[in-house]
Amino acid sequence: MFYSEDKIEIADWALRESLRLGAQNARVELSCIDNLTVQCEDTDVSTLQQSSSCGLVFRLFVDGRYGTCSTNRLEKGELTNLIRNGIACTRLLTPDADRTLPDPSRYYRAENLAQNEREILDLQSYKPNNPDIDAVQMACQVARPIIGQDSRLIHLSTYLASRGGWQYIVDSQDFRGLLLASNSVAYSTASMRDKGDSRPSDSWMQYAVSLEDLQPLIGDLGQKALNAAQQRIGATSVKAGRYDIAIEPTCLMKLLNPMLSAMQDGALHAHRSFLERFHLGEKITSPLLTINDEPQRKGSFSACLFDFEGVATRFTPIIRQGHLCEWFIGTYLGNKMHMTPHISGPNVLCIEPGTQSRQQVLDSLADVILITGFLGGNSNDVTGDFSFGIEGQLYRNGEHVRGVAGVNLTGNMLDFWNSLSHVCNDVENLPDGRFPTLFFHDIQIA
Repeated sequence: MFYSEDKIEIADWALRESLRLGAQNARVELSCIDNLTVQCEDTDVSTLQQSSSCGLVFRLFVDGRYGTCSTNRLEKGELTNLIRNGIACTRLLTPDADRTLPDPSRYYRAENLAQNEREILDLQSYKPNNPDIDAVQMACQVARPIIGQDSRLIHLSTYLASRGGWQYIVDSQDFRGLLLASNSVAYSTASMRDKGDSRPSDSWMQYAVSLEDLQPLIGDLGQKALNAAQQRIGATSVKAGRYDIAIEPTCLMKLLNPMLSAMQDGALHAHRSFLERFHLGEKITSPLLTINDEPQRKGSFSACLFDFEGVATRFTPIIRQGHLCEWFIGTYLGNKMHMTPHISGPNVLCIEPGTQSRQQVLDSLADVILITGFLGGNSNDVTGDFSFGIEGQLYRNGEHVRGVAGVNLTGNMLDFWNSLSHVCNDVENLPDGRFPTLFFHDIQIA
């Protein structure tokens, strides 16, 4: 059992107390989280933080009004005062008939919490840390193999973090649900000396569900960070013009986020979405792009049985062969816009891979800029126009030429995603989803 029955009893009591004190409906969310962070400069520890927290969030529906309050103090006497005051404050708000709990028919249901726990563990998105794993030693060992390997190396910083815990949600429509989640990440950055005042740097990351699973993945983490930084030495800009580009899976969310945000109910309701003029089923990207939300895919970091409202998750096509398949519509704004609520946001985004490797595509093209990182920039929610600073590598006929820096990627999101030319087969399992390398044709570099 990975949850506390005593704390769950308090959450159940808090729901009953909310209804007794005057709320017509309520949802109570109990979250208990453990965090560990280690940061090393070379082999020396510079930061060590560990924390545990447990708190309650109340969502109160009172006389046609909606209010929230929260606390990390779980004594019943104090909770009664908090709930009473929360209800009184909620009564001061403007009525909003669209604020409701979800339709109960959409809820995830389990016979009991034990079944719920078995089902969430079956998703393999949670694993408690082995107490015998020394996180500090793990982080400090990353730099050891590369010290002295390259005289241009200034230092290697390593960041290691582990987070895990559980959440219990209960509401007045007889929903009870348990979520378990954990993840660990190790992130190393190598800084180098270059000519003049230039100090190029680059990074490498590894992810796993637990420290135990992360440990075998980071043996060469420092070496990969060093190799990436070495390729940035001598990086220069390229001549402005139109290029084929490729995007590393690890930084793809920078260009996916504006598209996903444009599908959100908030953007649609505020008329701040460049996709607002489209209807479901219409083409918005290249036919090479298929994106699904696969929230119950085993081994994915964000796998879950239900969303924050308690609504059961399921496989959902988002974009299929370039055609828009779904909006992200939650209960509240769905009510307000008179649209059927579905999913309030993606959980495990999966881009369907192609058949060619990255190297095969690089070999088939002349000049390609492989983007490995973004440096600031912005995107216009209404028009879809964007400009992002980028860094990466220039390839010519499949051979590495040099690093690229000091340039911008510019364009319009709709034009950009319609320029998708290749989807590779090198899928990486990342916290945001499962992504391969993507290639785009005839993209403006400024």
